[in-house]
Amino acid sequence: MKSIVCFLVAGILCTVITNTALAQLATNVPTALSSNSGSMVTTAPDSRGWTDPALNHNRLLQQQTGDGVYKIIGVYKVMGSPYFFGQRNKGDMFSNETKAYNIFLSYNTYNQELEFYSVSNPDKPLIKEPGDIDSFIIQRNVEFGIANPMKFVYGSLLGSSEKCYYQELYAGKKLSIYKKYKSELGYVSTNYVQSELRQFDLQFEYYYTDTEKKGAKKIKANSGNVIKEFKSVKDLSGIATNEAFAASPDDAFKTIFEYLNN
Repeated sequence: MKSIVCFLVAGILCTVITNTALAQLATNVPTALSSNSGSMVTTAPDSRGWTDPALNHNRLLQQQTGDGVYKIIGVYKVMGSPYFFGQRNKGDMFSNETKAYNIFLSYNTYNQELEFYSVSNPDKPLIKEPGDIDSFIIQRNVEFGIANPMKFVYGSLLGSSEKCYYQELYAGKKLSIYKKYKSELGYVSTNYVQSELRQFDLQFEYYYTDTEKKGAKKIKANSGNVIKEFKSVKDLSGIATNEAFAASPDDAFKTIFEYLNN
């Protein structure tokens, strides 16, 4: 009798443990981003609802990549993709020497190279080094979460010394707001064996420019910082709210900079 009771208790414990583990796995969804920190979050999505579409897309690509598939960068084996919304996005690119429309672009956020395919090279991409192109546009693609065309401008045109591209969120007569994407080599949280294994972690930061000042200045996506930064220009307390940044930092900045320029 005692043996039967012990067996039943052990069975109940196993059932509870198994259900708990399954529940934890169910909530282990793609990495989200904190709208106020500007850094990667490695738990469930931000409870406030907003996550960056590009980060979500690259996380999905990383999850879909099979084990053993990686790129070699130096001494590291790197999982995932460094490309912004994957490869071969329809777009346009511009420089003093080049103007190309409706071609396919692959923007490498790790090394800031821009690969492109055209009629003359449909199968193998040509590569533009950072700075070879003044600007480029990735066209709207609702399926990927690109609701509107995304324009990128090279840093030197904004007075920045960084060799990278900045997404133009709002270009005003005096003040403009930009977003810089950059992939870093991060550790793989599930890896405890291969010391050389890394993954592409896509991150972003916000910058603004002022026609009366030089360079691009970093700005944090939170109400307190923004209100303080522009208090000499306008009172933003009624516009730069925590709720607006929680809903969408991109939209919040667009609204704020439109107001600052008017």
